Amino acid sequence: MHRPLHIVAPDIHAGDAVGNHCICLAQDLIADGMEVSVYAQRFTSDHLQIRPIEQLFDSVQSQDRLLVSYSIFDPYLERLLALEQHKLCYFHGVTPASLLREHEPVTADLCQKSVSQFPLLAGFDRLAFNSEFNRRDLSPYIDTRSAAVIPPVSARLPLFQRPAFPFSETQPLRILMLGRIVPHKRIEHGIQMLAELRRRGLSVDLDVVGSCHNAVYAGFLEHRAQSLGVSDSVHMWGMLSDAAVAERFALASALLVASEHEGFCVPVLEAMHLGVPAVVREGTAAVEVGGP
Repeated sequence: MHRPLHIVAPDIHAGDAVGNHCICLAQDLIADGMEVSVYAQRFTSDHLQIRPIEQLFDSVQSQDRLLVSYSIFDPYLERLLALEQHKLCYFHGVTPASLLREHEPVTADLCQKSVSQFPLLAGFDRLAFNSEFNRRDLSPYIDTRSAAVIPPVSARLPLFQRPAFPFSETQPLRILMLGRIVPHKRIEHGIQMLAELRRRGLSVDLDVVGSCHNAVYAGFLEHRAQSLGVSDSVHMWGMLSDAAVAERFALASALLVASEHEGFCVPVLEAMHLGVPAVVREGTAAVEVGGP
């Protein structure tokens, strides 16, 4: 008989990589007959009941187990570690503060504070990582040699339900960038690449798909596109439905990942599944996903 499992994270939002992992993992385990509850400080989901994290401390029983999802400074970490239950930490990686400082200083401060918590992660009974990249990233702070690497992938992610798209050499050239619109994703490098391709005489457009809650960075991207003369070819779609994201993939000539930090990068795997070439910056776990 399975013991109840509680999945905990500071933020769980459908459409975000960490949120998708927590939601899909819970759904997969529930489908397998396990009793699972999910808790967060901030959350949005139409697919799963998520409870405020304070309720965890009132409801958890001695025989239960905890899975704590870690990707940024967690003010509840020490309280969670003080619980007697068997605890596993799933480490998604933390974006270096230096990549966020210019356009997103508040998040940069939280990422910097997170580093001071890294030694505390040794207090978990088990550790799991989403990539070898992140195992190596944490190894200077704690012993990670016995930890497991378990990719944050579920067959129920919507794009994995679709067959590969037929490729046509005659369709217009379109580059797709997919994910949250945050500074370390380096959307501006995609805009620069677009400008260079157009300077070389290619007719090409750039589709940027993902949520953007940073007006400063959004304004910076708009100014960059204007200054390079490509505003008419940069299409900022915002957050789209699963069906609309599939449509963007169907029209894409290639997925571009210019990000300077990726703990895994599910869109690379989605592109591979759908038959869309992926162009990926070296130096992050996105390369690990795509292979040599």
